[in-house]
Amino acid sequence: MNPISILIVDDSEDDRYILIRQLRQTQIPISEIFECTEGVSALNFFVNYKENMAKYPDAYPPNFIFLDINMPLMDGFEFLTEFKKLKADCNFDPIVIMFSSSERQEDLDRVKVHPVVKAYIVKGRYDVAQLKNQLKPFLGAHFNS
Repeated sequence: MNPISILIVDDSEDDRYILIRQLRQTQIPISEIFECTEGVSALNFFVNYKENMAKYPDAYPPNFIFLDINMPLMDGFEFLTEFKKLKADCNFDPIVIMFSSSERQEDLDRVKVHPVVKAYIVKGRYDVAQLKNQLKPFLGAHFNS
């Protein structure tokens, strides 16, 4: 399997640290883990497509985005709306996994209108095996075994 790259968009440094540690424990080959602290910087990460392709030729664009909902400046849903417009103009199709502390039905329902979102993980309610199981179905669709 070719290594994957991941973008984590979350304003919590602790949550990013824990997720990175757990992603590495899955033993799925990962070439790069990028981090953004909120939606605006994550959008800019994609706006700078050509620069990042040159800077990270084997890891950009990321294959997966772990996206928090509650963030300052631009929340996860606002990011998804803007990302949809941007994605239409560029040649990338990452899999988005919502990564939030929210268990509200309203948020679960709002995710359903965004086809790019393939999974929803509640922070603190999963372990490494469950994280790996969330990623596994998408690895074969995008990578050679």
